[in-house]
Amino acid sequence: MHRFEKKIIDLILRRELLSRGDRVVVAVSGGADSVSLLHTLHNNSTELDINLHVAHLDHGLRGIESDADAEFVRDLAGRLGLPSTIEKRDVQGYRQEHRLTLEEAAREVRYAFLAEVAGNIGAVSGAVAHTRSDHVETVLLHLLRGSGLSGLVGLKEASILRYKRVGPLRIIRPLIGVTRAEVEAYCREAGIDFRTDATNESLTPTRNRIRRKLLPDIREDFNPRIEDALVRLSRLAADDLDFIEVEARRVVSELARVECDVDIIDKTAFSGTHPALQRGALRLMLLKALGGPKDIEAVHIEDMLDLASGEAGRAIDLPGGLVFASGYRELYLGRDLSGLIPFPPLDGEYKLNILGVTEIPGWKITASIVDSLDDLPECHGDQFAMAGIDLDMAGDDLTVRTRRPGDAFQPMGMDCPKKLKDFFIDSKVPRPWRDRVPIVVNPRQIVWVAGYRLDERVRVTTATRRVLNIGFFPGSSKNTC
Repeated sequence: MHRFEKKIIDLILRRELLSRGDRVVVAVSGGADSVSLLHTLHNNSTELDINLHVAHLDHGLRGIESDADAEFVRDLAGRLGLPSTIEKRDVQGYRQEHRLTLEEAAREVRYAFLAEVAGNIGAVSGAVAHTRSDHVETVLLHLLRGSGLSGLVGLKEASILRYKRVGPLRIIRPLIGVTRAEVEAYCREAGIDFRTDATNESLTPTRNRIRRKLLPDIREDFNPRIEDALVRLSRLAADDLDFIEVEARRVVSELARVECDVDIIDKTAFSGTHPALQRGALRLMLLKALGGPKDIEAVHIEDMLDLASGEAGRAIDLPGGLVFASGYRELYLGRDLSGLIPFPPLDGEYKLNILGVTEIPGWKITASIVDSLDDLPECHGDQFAMAGIDLDMAGDDLTVRTRRPGDAFQPMGMDCPKKLKDFFIDSKVPRPWRDRVPIVVNPRQIVWVAGYRLDERVRVTTATRRVLNIGFFPGSSKNTC
């Protein structure tokens, strides 16, 4: 056995990438990587006791070059006596239909084709020819894009592929332990022909710039063993991520439930969890909701984490039409949160007792007078909102209601009025929530949009003599599906 083949077969056996009797679809583009993979698996198929099926997809992007690649793979499969499926798909049309980048569209179409072939022949895995060099480039690409821990893992020896429109498909990468240079040396020594894709010479795609410009510069100027360093980083990240995912699944099972197709998280318990597990739990929930990792970026997880630790009544938009929102006791992740509005209904207008407690349907409102903001009590865990207001500027004729057409106020920190509708939009208050946000008013103006912003004209200043402390506590009323 050639030393190159031995290295690959040892990895397959050590990592149990294949089992005896497996039927395997081998993705063959015609390039050196995929051709060397096919020859290696074919030369050792009897020892491994596996059955191979060649799959080649013409993306329809390179004209006669693509046609020549397809013909090359067809002839190769014929010479090796292997069955093959060779097809052509409209990647550009798919790209336009689903509004993807060309790279994203090509990847989805390619893996959809591979999944179809695997399903048609009853294959357990799809073998792709990613090398150690591809793995290193992937880790560096993710690092440059600001990836989280999962992106630093790079390419795994085996993984379950899931996209929104593709999968699940088990992918194995038998060449992940060899470099591109080793692949090309094997082909030369074994006299194996392969096709060369001219687009790999282009510096336009980011990955090509990393391969042909960034990595050589790093090797020369900073670290001649940068590939080893990135592989080591990915291995450490993978070990840490495996542990975090196990614990994160426990967090999700203990703290989250599903109602009305919305994931609901116990906000207080979640806040007491380690931030690494919070990130892991949020990522697991996003993976489940989106059906795959493609659209998930580290910034999404960080935005969710910031919102989870902030005030109630906030929400952010996420990929796939998802919304992540914070209530006073719970966090919500889903596409339609209208069935789980975190505020009780508020019908009518109610006069507030300036000292003491005002009980209205769904709310308990407390009011007290203190000398300064320093004397305000700390927020309670079940409190929706609290504010200190200049009592002399606001007056003692205060009522609470919900919004009305034409409402406007001067948000604290601004020097001009703003329509309440525009304020809600700018503050990313979900539309279904806006009719339930309690609003404190006097006969002249809005005093406080509870939980969001005071009016500038009633804020506490150095001239304030009496500070009115108002607190809103939700009652037991709750909307259900």
